[in-house]
Amino acid sequence: MLADRIATIEAMSARERRAEWRRLMKSPPPPAFGSGLLARALAYREQEKVLGGLAAADIRRIRSVANAGGADTHSAKYSVRPGTWLSRTWHGEVHQVFVLDEGVEYRGERYGSLSAVAREITGARWSGPRFFGIGSPR
Repeated sequence: MLADRIATIEAMSARERRAEWRRLMKSPPPPAFGSGLLARALAYREQEKVLGGLAAADIRRIRSVANAGGADTHSAKYSVRPGTWLSRTWHGEVHQVFVLDEGVEYRGERYGSLSAVAREITGARWSGPRFFGIGSPR
């Protein structure tokens, strides 16, 4: 049973985990893998054997992101046109922002970004586009 196999891996010493890696992978473990990471990798391998691995599309996506230097190439880029009014209710108070050619206006003051306005409203760091629901399906 998978749970029993994972429990066995968790109970292994670092030396036993390295030996198990050699047995399963037919190669020495990567030098950068400490005992904890080795245990997770072995547990993943056991899950893969029982439940199957990643779909080919997922593997291609991971490789694509890795080849792009870690940048998520599918990240949505949102832009709001100047002249747009944005509104958000926060703790029962309605906050409105007017988008300018450069920056935004909130309560008669100019801000460089929506994130600066979101920080002003909440007192915490927020993604401005997320705070104002840009790109949200709602």
